[in-house]
Amino acid sequence: MFQTIQPHPLLAAYVDAYWVSAPEHFAQYRILPDTCADIIFNIGEDIVHAGDGAIIIAPHTAFVVGTMTTFRDASLTANTRMLGIRFQPGGLKAFMGHPLHLFTDQHLLLAEVSATWHTTLQNLLAKAKTLAGKIKCLEIFLLQQLPSGNVTGKQIQHTISLIKQSKGNIAVATLAAQVFMSNRNYERCFLQQVGVSPKTFARIVRFIAIKQQLKAGSNGLLLSLALDNGFYDHAHFTREFSAFSGYSPTAYLQQ
Repeated sequence: MFQTIQPHPLLAAYVDAYWVSAPEHFAQYRILPDTCADIIFNIGEDIVHAGDGAIIIAPHTAFVVGTMTTFRDASLTANTRMLGIRFQPGGLKAFMGHPLHLFTDQHLLLAEVSATWHTTLQNLLAKAKTLAGKIKCLEIFLLQQLPSGNVTGKQIQHTISLIKQSKGNIAVATLAAQVFMSNRNYERCFLQQVGVSPKTFARIVRFIAIKQQLKAGSNGLLLSLALDNGFYDHAHFTREFSAFSGYSPTAYLQQ
């Protein structure tokens, strides 16, 4: 079972969704970049293995997953129960204050990132006996921590919207000009807020758009799909897609 729950409207600018993963049997998953950062709680009784076994997530622990720039594999058993907060791009930075590039492609114990968050959230989750109750505890905590907006954060969010609207096909100089920043200052601020450069973020957004187009039935015209999304040839398109997913576009559709 994989389920997503929408956040309170006041949190929607910062939190994309809460999610629950509780497979009924052993399963292997490939997790793909989605531009988001997560806080994940292992609320089950089994160890979770990720990154070819290099990352071991013990029961009743919490960890921060930074913005991903490539795929990662995970193995889950029937006793695995994962509860996550998936933040909007820049959302985790707004709450915790840490520059997000410090977390990029990292799995870090929440206790190492914020001892206060770790202690408070683990205590709240331990007291809640149902899954719905645990999610409610997370929501109340986040509402209590609701950040006040800042000018730089709003500027970066504006350019994130532009990147998504263009499906990743927009120049960094165009984005910087929209918020009256130099290219260098804009890239620095974006990196701190989101965890990746605006160019890398745009590449991931384009990858996500291509995935959606493939699922919608565009696989018969891969060259046209490549050209429509700003690639100059099929080989470049395939390399880019494989870098994020580990699959060629054709192989991805067969999964």
